[in-house]
Amino acid sequence: MAAVSKLRDKGHTGDILCFLFFALTIWAFYPGLMSPDSLANLTGGRENFIHDINSPVMSYLWGKLDRLVAGPGLMFVLQNLIFWAAGAIFWRATAPKSFKLALLLVLPALLPQILSQLTTVWKDVGLGACLFLATALIYQADRTKSKIALLISPVFLFYGYAARLNAFPAVLPIAVWSGFVAARIFEIEKKKFVPVLIGCGYLIVLSAAVYFVTYKITDGRTVYPAQQIFLYDLAAISAERNEASFPEYVLKHETFSLELVKLRYNIRSVNDLIYADIPNQGDLAVLPLTTDAEEVSALRRKWFETVWAHPLDYLVHRGKVFAQLTGLTYSVTRPYWDIGFASSPPEFRGEENFAGKVLTGYFSLFRRPVTQTFAFRGFVWLLLSACFLYQSVKNRLRADWEIVFVLSISGLLFALAYFPTTPSTEFRYLFWSAISSVTAVVWGTYLLSQQPDGNFLNRFLLKLRK
Repeated sequence: MAAVSKLRDKGHTGDILCFLFFALTIWAFYPGLMSPDSLANLTGGRENFIHDINSPVMSYLWGKLDRLVAGPGLMFVLQNLIFWAAGAIFWRATAPKSFKLALLLVLPALLPQILSQLTTVWKDVGLGACLFLATALIYQADRTKSKIALLISPVFLFYGYAARLNAFPAVLPIAVWSGFVAARIFEIEKKKFVPVLIGCGYLIVLSAAVYFVTYKITDGRTVYPAQQIFLYDLAAISAERNEASFPEYVLKHETFSLELVKLRYNIRSVNDLIYADIPNQGDLAVLPLTTDAEEVSALRRKWFETVWAHPLDYLVHRGKVFAQLTGLTYSVTRPYWDIGFASSPPEFRGEENFAGKVLTGYFSLFRRPVTQTFAFRGFVWLLLSACFLYQSVKNRLRADWEIVFVLSISGLLFALAYFPTTPSTEFRYLFWSAISSVTAVVWGTYLLSQQPDGNFLNRFLLKLRK
């Protein structure tokens, strides 16, 4: 009985700790910071006129929450509640075998690259928080043979999948892993291909559900989001070769100018080229966005033609943008906490308080250039993920190495998929990779520390103890 009581106390400790962190974040930043993307989501939900570019599912849900409490408050609370619930579930799942592991799985959420993103209402945060909770539920289901936990997980995996157009690489490993967990829980015939078939079938169903729900919410409306990527790549090649490589409708547009394309092109973002008032108030967009399907088709053909003719220019451009995104050349954060509620529309601004000032001061310690040595440099965490992906394969995915493998490969695939697709280099794009990599590193390090003394890490730890 004493042992059972002790385990319960450990579980309650995790619940209390996660609740305190949740409450601190809400206290500090309620009703949540907002960016232009956030405002677009809220506006679409309010007006019930939603397009495909800004997470239709998030806009739809936010519209419903807005009717209860106007503004970003409920969505801000919901995103943080989902995130910290995942931490509490991981704690309960791991505390019985290791209090140290349970603690180490929760505390990294306080790292600046994770906690700072939870201050803002973003689809990226919704994606990261939901995938985090989905993996926690699947792991808990596997550990306790809980069918309920497994059957709840699709709700959060679906939302995470629907939150961003590029979520597929992140969801793929988690969905396939679900097939293996389901096979174990429901004691399905244990041939190797059966769990894979279950996982792949699950992924297909999820994909179809995301497609049909998104189509229903938007009524099929699209702003052709891929055109931003096409225009960005063509601008890079045009600037490099000093010749306009665009379809006719772009060349004939009244604001088009090759000189302006060369002047405004940069590796930070496509925004300076396609939006008005960027970088300066009064600036006109150089490259037009279109909703004409024939023009988008012409743009796509021109992109294929130009990239095929100049692959090196394309790869250099994409390499520089990806290096910027991952902090390999220059760290990026675009921290909305840095300017606080000034980033939000006046009607949605909260009041600065002691907790907000403390957390903002904490985040500020990791600003560039000197102190920001690792936190917001995604390539550091991606390299560590790759190392622990290797370790998990080396250990044949035995026991908890399985979840280390899933987290590592999910975060890596999600980040690497940005190489050909990212239109900008805001750190929030890597929020899920930040969560998955830190969790995989902590878990993998713990597992290595439990191995025999012949292990390199164990020898290193023994030397430190001496």
